Amino acid sequence: MATPLKRDQIPQKQAEYWRRNFAEEQKDILNLKIPQIILQRDTYKKLAGENENRVRIYLGLDPEMNDGKYVLVTYAVSAFLLGSGDVYVDYETPVYKLGVINENYSDKSKLVIESIRNYRKWRLGELDSDSESAAFRKYIFPNAYLLTKYELHEIFNVQAKSEAQIEFGVLKTMNILIMPEVKDSRNFDDPGEVFDFGIPCPPSCDDGSIYNS
Repeated sequence: MATPLKRDQIPQKQAEYWRRNFAEEQKDILNLKIPQIILQRDTYKKLAGENENRVRIYLGLDPEMNDGKYVLVTYAVSAFLLGSGDVYVDYETPVYKLGVINENYSDKSKLVIESIRNYRKWRLGELDSDSESAAFRKYIFPNAYLLTKYELHEIFNVQAKSEAQIEFGVLKTMNILIMPEVKDSRNFDDPGEVFDFGIPCPPSCDDGSIYNS
C-alpha cells in the first residue's frame, strides 16, 4: 500500500514530470542560470514570526550575466493576511536573498527592487527581444510564489530540518481552444479569435456522473 501523501506533498512521479518539463524549457525559452537556492530555518523563523506568517518568494536577476546567460536570484519576505479575505500583504522588511547562505538584504531594498524589475523585463521578453521564444516566458514563469504555512511547518518544525532546497518545475496541461472560424489546418500564429471556456477535469468534475465513474 502506498504511503499517504502529507499536506501539500506531491507524488514523486509528478515531481519528476515537472522537472522534466522545466528541463525542456531550459533548452530554449529560459536563457537562465539557476544557482542553488536554500531557505534556512533561521530565515524562516524570522519571516514567519510567532504568528506563522506566510513566506513569499520573489524572483529577480543578478546584475551580472554569466556565460551570456542571466542569473536568477530569489528574495524571501514575510506576508500577512489582510482582514478576513484571502489577500496576503508583504512586510517590506526583513527581506532575505536566498542562496547557500541566506543574506539579510533589508538595507539593500533598492537593489532588490531593481533585481525584481529586471527579472520582470526578462519575463516579458524585453531584455532579449531578438529571441523568438522570449515572448512566451510570461505564460510560463510567474513573478513570485506565496508559500503555504503547511509545507514550511512540516519541514522546519515537524521534521526539524535546518534548511530546505527550492527548485522549479513546470506543469503542462492540455487546454481547450474554441474558435468561431472552421479551418482544415491552422498555423501556430493564426490571427483569428481564440477562446478558452474550458475548466479541465480534474479539478472541475462531477464525481457522481455515470460518465466519470
